[in-house]
Amino acid sequence: MTKIGLLMSGQGSEKVGMGNDLYQTYPQYRAVIDQASAYAKLNLPAIMNDATFLGQTRYAQPALVAMSVGINALLADADIAVAGAIGLSLGEYAALITSGQLSLAEGMPLVVQRGALMQAAIGDQAHAMAAILKPDIAQVEAACATLQAQGQQVSIANYNSPQQIVVGGTEAGVAALLTALPEMRALRLPVKGAFHTPLFEQAALNFQTALAAVDFQVGDYPVISNTTEKPFAPDSIRTTLVAQMAQPTHFATGLRQLADSGVTTLIEVGPGNALSKFARQTVPDLARFNVSNADQFETVVTSLKGESIND
Repeated sequence: MTKIGLLMSGQGSEKVGMGNDLYQTYPQYRAVIDQASAYAKLNLPAIMNDATFLGQTRYAQPALVAMSVGINALLADADIAVAGAIGLSLGEYAALITSGQLSLAEGMPLVVQRGALMQAAIGDQAHAMAAILKPDIAQVEAACATLQAQGQQVSIANYNSPQQIVVGGTEAGVAALLTALPEMRALRLPVKGAFHTPLFEQAALNFQTALAAVDFQVGDYPVISNTTEKPFAPDSIRTTLVAQMAQPTHFATGLRQLADSGVTTLIEVGPGNALSKFARQTVPDLARFNVSNADQFETVVTSLKGESIND
């Protein structure tokens, strides 16, 4: 029996023109994007087609969440039932909305405020992040601890898969870490902020007020937290979302939990396929699909339902 798990894109996957064909082709998707725009008080279709806006955290975050929620609406309309979900960082907000734990009306303004606080936290600081491929995780953790004791700001930000972690911190801290680990293959990432590191602790604290005003509900299916490595719970969701901004993500653990829960098929929604690559490296036995455009949506529905949605 097919059991579906959703993977929700995080920041960094945004692309100019993302979702254009979905917006033009499917009224259900267009309605979600337009509604999300109204709640966010932003012109999200325009932002999705402007590199300058997408390059800013405060605009990229609501655009990405809206796209993922819109795609989920298409899947739901095609009667593709979901058993669980996980989002990478920002993607957790899309997952919470699609599961019913957070409404679109409250979720979009919340994401806008989160993005604005994170962009403000970056300011003029020289942040840096780097992906380390096929890492010796214990060695990286030890090197980070040594450098932290010396006053450097650097730590592991993302445990994405057994074959990739991401480190982040100040430019000086990340440079020192990569110098200390010359045998490891590292790729600098084109990001402006060292997300999920202590550099965002103040932004996380400032976010508490916005979260306190939001009404969270019990969802239709579990959403696994990157931070606690457990499903979100209504009584602790605010605390978890505050911690999420400055603590590392554990996406690989969440993927394993989806597999252990009986999920057989993963659908990545949103631009790109980075999360599917992490899934292939972490839970290779699960089937994987991506939905970022109309052709991919048709393929998913045809494969899972045995017929085209246009039949």
